[in-house]
Amino acid sequence: MAKVYNIMDRLTNDKPVIKIDNEHEYTVNNSKNQAIFIKQLSDDEKLDDFEKIDKIIEASLGKEALDYINSLKLSVKATNTIINTIMAALNEVELEEIEQEAVKQAKGFRKR
Repeated sequence: MAKVYNIMDRLTNDKPVIKIDNEHEYTVNNSKNQAIFIKQLSDDEKLDDFEKIDKIIEASLGKEALDYINSLKLSVKATNTIINTIMAALNEVELEEIEQEAVKQAKGFRKR
């Protein structure tokens, strides 16, 4: 008889939550299909960086979250923190890991 692999307990559908402030938290759509879509957005050379940011926020957190975040008139640095948090949630890693990777990429970009 063939071996049976029981992975039921490993297949969770937990959705990470990003808390913007005490009154606003948003569930991250971390499905595989959404991650593929967000990757396509990131690679789309027709979009400028700010369009990409808005589209990634809307795709992962929803239109309501995008509208609220834009209403805060955050700095680029603060907005990048939100993007990094989304990427951490999609990849199920700690935010610090994504931030370290972003620093490495920025240093590599400056050397060119």
